Amino acid sequence: MRLVRGENGWWCIGRSATALLPDGLVRDGDLTSEGRVQLARTGIDAVPEPDHYSLTVVTSTSCNLGCSYCFQNTPDGRRRIAPARLDARNVARCVEFAERKMAELGVRRLELLLFGGEPLLNPAGCLQVLRAFGARMPVTASMISNGVLLTRRTATRLDEAGLGNVQVTLDGERDRHDRTRVTRGGRPTFDLILANVAAAQQHTGIRFTVRVNVTPDVLPHLSTLLDQAAGVLDVPNTNLAIAPVLDYGAGVPAPDARAAREAVQACAKAAELGFRLVRPRDDHCDFCSETGGRLGAVVAPDGTLFSCWDAVGEESLAVGELDTGYNEESHERWRRCGGELPRTQAFSDALDAGVLDVIRARREVTRS
Repeated sequence: MRLVRGENGWWCIGRSATALLPDGLVRDGDLTSEGRVQLARTGIDAVPEPDHYSLTVVTSTSCNLGCSYCFQNTPDGRRRIAPARLDARNVARCVEFAERKMAELGVRRLELLLFGGEPLLNPAGCLQVLRAFGARMPVTASMISNGVLLTRRTATRLDEAGLGNVQVTLDGERDRHDRTRVTRGGRPTFDLILANVAAAQQHTGIRFTVRVNVTPDVLPHLSTLLDQAAGVLDVPNTNLAIAPVLDYGAGVPAPDARAAREAVQACAKAAELGFRLVRPRDDHCDFCSETGGRLGAVVAPDGTLFSCWDAVGEESLAVGELDTGYNEESHERWRRCGGELPRTQAFSDALDAGVLDVIRARREVTRS
């Protein structure tokens, strides 16, 4: 559960829902005893029985971009992870592993995430994973991609294979994005990404989330970015999320709570334009909140298990492998996702509270 200060009280972000609590139920950033009683009555932080298993499959550890801040790169943009591609044998191992874990958990549905590197550097592997799992169980399938290789033809094949959602990232408005998120040959990507997403929206049923990475330099120009994106995308069918860049050694400056006001203003404009704002979530993660992978697993192309997405490729953080499961050292090697969260926590809390305020205000306007 998270508590974040909104305009008209405290937002309690629980496992299954959110609630707005009056100031009197929170003291020094924590619930009072009465607040805990009232919150318990809502049931929003009750831990539900699992209804799915979560699996992240890395189809390729390589990437066609060289973003300096990426946790998988060194600060000068070079890859720190050995190149590897998922093959058909390891796809089959992934399916067998997931079926074992799902039987242990007592669930039938899988939430599948295709990840990298850039997963579309191995499009055949992506299709093999989607088809193999889709033939054996109910699957909700998503992908995190930079969008550069997501051509109309590729998007159509992924859609037909069962891919439902894709998240792509922008690093600010066109000029700033194209100074950061460039190909390894130095070519810009902003217009290509938006054009690919727009074509996929027109010709497939895939839903898209645009994640905007922000630093203090990007924040003042978010309004321009929204206008540029809205001129190309199918806005009502596009989710939008704003998030700070986490620093994995590249010296990226962190926005503070005051800077969150600019991000909230951008979210309000995004909602007016018709984008769907991604609702903030609590700090639970199916992959790494519990040690031992009871609810989910992250699998590298060679079948090595990791505790979370930002540990992939770090041999010292490997926690097992597909055939034998988690090893004895997994507890000591377990890493939770999020990088250096304390550096950006104040910004994220203020932004999430503002997003919830915007969603609430628009709902009230719609009702009236």
